[in-house]
Amino acid sequence: MIDALEQAEAAVAACSKLAAWAASERDLVAALDAAHRTEQRLAAVKLALVGELDGRGTATAQGASSTAVWLRNRLRLGVGAARRLIELAATLDTAPTGVRDALAAGAVDVEHARVIADTVQTVHTAAGAQAADKAVGVLVDWAAQFDATQLRKLGTRILDHVAAEVADATGGDGHPEFVPPAWLDPDQLPRRNHYHLRT
Repeated sequence: MIDALEQAEAAVAACSKLAAWAASERDLVAALDAAHRTEQRLAAVKLALVGELDGRGTATAQGASSTAVWLRNRLRLGVGAARRLIELAATLDTAPTGVRDALAAGAVDVEHARVIADTVQTVHTAAGAQAADKAVGVLVDWAAQFDATQLRKLGTRILDHVAAEVADATGGDGHPEFVPPAWLDPDQLPRRNHYHLRT
């Protein structure tokens, strides 16, 4: 792996020496797209390495109190940034393979991957593994059109697309309907519990 990364580093260093002003607008746009994909692919590698080092206990073996502290000293990150890196590495490690593959392919960025992994976990809890696998494909497709914030909002209705029968029973967000007692509603019509939406 280190040989491949050294080659990638050399290639990026070579790119940084090229004059952007000499490129056509079309080439500049294509180069920007390629740079962004490469950035996400490297992020996938970095997260995999962080996850493996954390799992091995390398930080404590080298005298640090935690992996976050070790990363702060090693990479000169803020502790908050280091913790977020570790948390995302752990999230992706337990996410369906499709989430990691999408990031590794540069099809989604890190924030997309975080949203997809979180949303898919919710779908898995509400509707099972098969629906969760479907959700990965749908969300990755949506990520090509929407930023991470928009994707998270769209993800609240993902059950409508991958498990309609569950969505019908839960209103689409995993919270089931309930039938109120007759003293509260003589017609006893099903209602949604919206207390979880209050802030």
